[in-house]
Amino acid sequence: MAETHQIITKVWIAPGCIVCDACENDCPEVFDVQEDTCLIRPPAMNAEFLKPLTPSIIVAAEGCPVEVIKYETKDVEGPAPWAGQPEDGAAPAAVGGEVVARAPAAKVAAPPAPPDPKWQALLSNSRVSPSLSAGLATTVRKSPEVVQAEEMVQAVKLPKDAPPDQKMAMLAVGGAYSPAPSLADRIRGAASSATKVSRRNFNLALVIAWGAIAAVTATFGAMFQDFFGPKVLKEPKKLWRVGKMDDYSNPGVYEMFKKTPDGGTGFWIVNLSPSEAKVVALNTVCTHLGCIPNWLSGDLKFKGPCHGSGYYITGVNFEGPTPRPLERFATYKDADGYLWVDQTKIFRSELGQWDDPESFVSLA
Repeated sequence: MAETHQIITKVWIAPGCIVCDACENDCPEVFDVQEDTCLIRPPAMNAEFLKPLTPSIIVAAEGCPVEVIKYETKDVEGPAPWAGQPEDGAAPAAVGGEVVARAPAAKVAAPPAPPDPKWQALLSNSRVSPSLSAGLATTVRKSPEVVQAEEMVQAVKLPKDAPPDQKMAMLAVGGAYSPAPSLADRIRGAASSATKVSRRNFNLALVIAWGAIAAVTATFGAMFQDFFGPKVLKEPKKLWRVGKMDDYSNPGVYEMFKKTPDGGTGFWIVNLSPSEAKVVALNTVCTHLGCIPNWLSGDLKFKGPCHGSGYYITGVNFEGPTPRPLERFATYKDADGYLWVDQTKIFRSELGQWDDPESFVSLA
């Protein structure tokens, strides 16, 4: 029976790669390890390219710790071209007139990175050399300073049970140990560094300090003013010149001041003719719960929109829950014939104040 051997025609990576670099070290021509996964290089998609790399791919698959490297093989007649070749040969060899690629050698390891800076001082004072005993391990040789300190300790013949501070003092003399500065030394060092302040830094600190003092003073002053200052609110205007007396010569209700020009509670100017030869100013606030009634000229009455209180044109209540008539404001006429309404003075009918001459302007 003819001799046969297997060649790999297809290779892929199943899910679960842990990115360990083992496959790329065994077969860098096929596997490309990234930061988070491993890929098959584009040339390795060709079966002819994979054929001479069969041994390396098999080694990489067997060495995968999670067994995610999968491949397909095919039986080929004849002996394997790479049989009997050294494993570290990377150059192609001629077999029967054909050039056959050998299994590639393992990837050369990158040179080690320089030591971490934090260990630089230790490495500069120590050396690693072969052990002088059995050659099975290594030992760290002491720096000359440490050796000198130990020699000094031996020279003074300190006993084995000598106090630790005495031993540390000897090491400090030899340069192998530096004791921590005392509290007094640290205070003196801080004081000396504080005295070495430049003029520019001093001026900057002075400006910052005065700025902080000014800000605190301003804040305290504002708080003091807000707390102790009088809480005075601006009172709305209460005295109004509402026009000439001739503007109100016709009997009826004039509603132009139902709200004052500043948006406050207003009043109606009412000419009570012919029943009374008077002009009065009625407060627009209902004496029940403070709603603003509406003047119904067809019914000749004021009607509250909230609870149905009703008032005659004179301001006297006659229906609804309102308990008393509307209030009247003080009115008077100046020497130029202008009518004035003073909302600071209020006259109530139930108290008999409507007979007061200030509560109306006579038309007689």
